[in-house]
Amino acid sequence: MQRERRRDPYPWTWEIPVAVALATLFVIVIGIQLGRSVANLLAGAGWTWPDANAGAFPSPIGTAFWTSLPGVLGGHADAGLPAPTPDGLAGRGLVWVSLALTEAALLTATIWVGVWAYQRWGPGRMRGMATAAEAEKLLGVTRLRKVAGIVRPDLYGKHATATAAPVQRTAGDLTEQAGPQLGHGLSPWLLDGRRTKEER
Repeated sequence: MQRERRRDPYPWTWEIPVAVALATLFVIVIGIQLGRSVANLLAGAGWTWPDANAGAFPSPIGTAFWTSLPGVLGGHADAGLPAPTPDGLAGRGLVWVSLALTEAALLTATIWVGVWAYQRWGPGRMRGMATAAEAEKLLGVTRLRKVAGIVRPDLYGKHATATAAPVQRTAGDLTEQAGPQLGHGLSPWLLDGRRTKEER
């Protein structure tokens, strides 16, 4: 039954793989600049980012952001930074290690988010299941308190006796409580003096 729910006749077209590829490429490019900035921060030069005012269209991701990528991949921590560059920039080794760790962390997070989104909204999503908020609305404590008079009218109904209080027992209290006991219940099979099969 669940396998039939998961079937989606809509064909996979080229838009979805292209969108995934572009998003992954953008994460990789962001990771290169982020890794260089982390390396410079660890080296003591502070947080660095490519010159936002370089090029015809100044923006945080402008011309210097893209033109400095080959230099950063070559291990140059000063590529694309606004002049004057700060002192104590990271060396090649630290830049490469920072790039590798940053890219690994970003790609891991991207894959995790992608898998979560695919399971949540993709064609293999679970259909007909309530969300946590919907389950709480219908089955949670709030609703149980709201309908307590219907579920347990003897305790919470309009005609519940105010004198009836729950029995409080302390640890080690072995006194007998009033109620059905074995052999004294409502069933005739448990009463004393019942007839056996031969007597009937």
